[in-house]
Amino acid sequence: MTIFYSNATRGFYPAAMRADYEQAGTWAADAVEVTPEDEAMLREAITAGATIRKKSGGKWAITAPPPPPFAVLAAPILASVRQTRDAILNRLAGIGFAAMASGDAATAHAVATARTCLLDITTCPTVAAAQDIEALQAAVNAEFQRIADALPDEARRAFDDAGMALAPAASTQ
Repeated sequence: MTIFYSNATRGFYPAAMRADYEQAGTWAADAVEVTPEDEAMLREAITAGATIRKKSGGKWAITAPPPPPFAVLAAPILASVRQTRDAILNRLAGIGFAAMASGDAATAHAVATARTCLLDITTCPTVAAAQDIEALQAAVNAEFQRIADALPDEARRAFDDAGMALAPAASTQ
């Protein structure tokens, strides 16, 4: 079957239906006949979002699409960070209330400070400065570790309960 391709519409047109397209006024003015191999290549390029142009001599020039912006790539990672953060915040709330009820001002203060840092974890300077996925993950992990390290052992359990695999707290003895 003979197939035509229009770069303007990025569509394929069977030659057998040309009269129908012309009668409807929808036949693409730039439609050119393509081989089955070119059709497969062009369909793949369209699916990939590539730029397609016809060069002189009948060859096709296909340019890969630019990579998605970093913000698009980072969005699912940051959503996961927020979910983990929320689980930690939930656990810390209970620990903080228990500390307040028992008069443990130091733990209550540490939990309040950790809460503030956790709420800002996706926008803190080190995370915001990341320019690739590996750097983003490293920055997030370092922030979680930094926040946990400032907490007493009982409050650090909130990170364990949320499934965070953190390094042991540095000993201050």
